[in-house]
Amino acid sequence: MKKVLFAAVAAVLSVCAEPVKHVLVLGDESRGFIHYRDEFNPENDFSLQSPRPVWDLKWHADGQVRAVAGKGFTVTDIQKRAVVDRFEDNRLGGVSSVEFLPDGGFLAGTNQKENGTNAIVVYAFAKDRSFVSRTAFPQVSNLRQMTRLANGELLLAYEKGMARVTLADGGKVLQLVAQPKGRNSYKAIVRKAGGYWLSAGYAQELYALSEAGVVEKTFSVKMPDGLHSHFFGGVTEQANGNLMVANWTGHGADDSKKGWQAIEFAPDGSVVWHLWDPAKYGSISGVLPVK
Repeated sequence: MKKVLFAAVAAVLSVCAEPVKHVLVLGDESRGFIHYRDEFNPENDFSLQSPRPVWDLKWHADGQVRAVAGKGFTVTDIQKRAVVDRFEDNRLGGVSSVEFLPDGGFLAGTNQKENGTNAIVVYAFAKDRSFVSRTAFPQVSNLRQMTRLANGELLLAYEKGMARVTLADGGKVLQLVAQPKGRNSYKAIVRKAGGYWLSAGYAQELYALSEAGVVEKTFSVKMPDGLHSHFFGGVTEQANGNLMVANWTGHGADDSKKGWQAIEFAPDGSVVWHLWDPAKYGSISGVLPVK
């Protein structure tokens, strides 16, 4: 009798449970937009045209987001609903990621040639946006995003996995971690529990890595028939330990029909929320939860 009662209560709770909702900022690579999405109050939704490719979506300052565009970046103010800053420099051909420094300067990670070899080249600029330095890493290529650590080191998500590097002493590669399968890792970030999260691009998986680079967990998803994961892009770890990842599905404006555009995983790897609104949004490369 108790088992039947508990089952009945669980069924009622399941039916009555509120669906997971978010307020989000989305980087739309294929259509060239930054979208604001409020699932609590959809009337607040809006979209702002943004110079492509709208990669490397990051918080810039309070209420502002930054994205790579052309040979530099743009800063969009969400409340003002406008681009409030734009920087370009002809040296930054092949730029794919930008990280600001505590002193107001910034780093720009690019894909360029170094002595005829494909390399990741990081440029440093001062607060006044004057050029400071150029550091090449010919050991690695095809940078997607970089993450600056508190100690000043950088995590580079690149063709074959993750590289931890320093710009000191002319630049050194401190650690290389190969992704277990696929190619084109997109973003590496620090895990709250220690180690790193790696969003592994065409592997269509997220990896929880130890500090030594050992895979401790693997997150993936099987979507309904007709839909599929394509390329796991920007990832963030939320305060509750959940992971939000963009599933980029192609350069075409309508490629977003091919699969969910963003996915939220609980710490156990279960999917607790997803976004799929291909009429409204194109292929999403970055997703930032506001709440």
